[in-house]
Amino acid sequence: MYEEEKRGFPKIILVILFLVVAIGSFFGGSIYGSLNSPVILPDGGGSSTNDSSFDKLFEVKDVLHQQYYQDIDDEALLEGAIKGMVDAVGDPYTVFFNQEEYQEFQDDGQGNYVGIGVMVGIKEDKIVVITPFEGSPAYEAGIRAGDFILKVEGVEYKGSEMDKAVSVIKGEEGKPVTLTISQNGVEKDVTIVRASITLVNVQSEVVAGNIGHVTMLQFTNNTAKQVREAMEELKAQGAEGYILDLRGNPGGYLDEAVDTASLFVEKGKTVLYTLDKAQQKREYLSKGGDFIGAPLVVLLDEGSASASEVVAGALKDYKAATIVGQKSFGKGIVQMVFNVGNKEGVKVTVSSYYSPNGINIHGEGILPDVEVQLPEGVEAPLTIDNDTQLQKAVEILQDGLQ
Repeated sequence: MYEEEKRGFPKIILVILFLVVAIGSFFGGSIYGSLNSPVILPDGGGSSTNDSSFDKLFEVKDVLHQQYYQDIDDEALLEGAIKGMVDAVGDPYTVFFNQEEYQEFQDDGQGNYVGIGVMVGIKEDKIVVITPFEGSPAYEAGIRAGDFILKVEGVEYKGSEMDKAVSVIKGEEGKPVTLTISQNGVEKDVTIVRASITLVNVQSEVVAGNIGHVTMLQFTNNTAKQVREAMEELKAQGAEGYILDLRGNPGGYLDEAVDTASLFVEKGKTVLYTLDKAQQKREYLSKGGDFIGAPLVVLLDEGSASASEVVAGALKDYKAATIVGQKSFGKGIVQMVFNVGNKEGVKVTVSSYYSPNGINIHGEGILPDVEVQLPEGVEAPLTIDNDTQLQKAVEILQDGLQ
């Protein structure tokens, strides 16, 4: 556990939608205070209780209580008012969580889910599938990266209503949910049975004899430690060059991204910096690692976002890796989660982040050094035999090792 966590400081989130839908995520492209130790505001949260501009809120409450023809649940009324206020900010990554949603959000950060097994984000004000996990109910039902989720149980949802859609998609294990999706321009209904999903977050293998391939699904607790251990094991198996596969990785905890980048960046160098609304700058420095200077390729695609882009951006700026694949998603903003009320939370976009060279990729993404598309119609599981991006990464490393 990091020292800052012990002191109760927040863990910063960078993710698209940290939800394996029904999962769950939010996630994201978020990366999503701390799920373990969020920021705790003092009583009153610093708000001005004498602000007369909110008087009409209480006037409306009084009218409802006096005139509505049935009894009113004050807790539901308050939650609705709070969610409406947060939604009015107009940022899909700034969200209020009630007790149940907040607990689910915290559980999501551990990599265990009940849901259909996809990560989703927002594109063109639509809910877009970033990654369907291989073998998940969603994947088996034919859901693929790039599909748009238009409706859930017959109700249409925009990208700005992503959290509402996700709350409907979530449900009891073994129960079905029907999505209306747009896949390659064709609209169709897909019914998926929710299941319990446990993610193996970091996977590794030796390919082509001397190349270590490390795949990361997301940046959850202890991801950087798992990557370091995987790299060390690959090195012991004879790996001389390494591939860090961030394709479809929507992000997660910022500290895990910094620690992952630190494996390849000299100690004390900037991994990224953030700027808040007051233009206050905070730098995140490399802690240094055992693989600085090691031959390295990073694989990206349009599903690589947030924390993934932090790592790729730093390695690209320092020329510590060759970036191969497709342009990344482009989420260059940071969220923190704050404890409020009675075990509730609010996730707020607090700053923009920048690569060591001062590049903010929000809405732009990271361009690969070597652009490679996957073959048309290629299906998972991807292997060295059908994965053209992985093949190019191996080729670049082997050429450099000769």
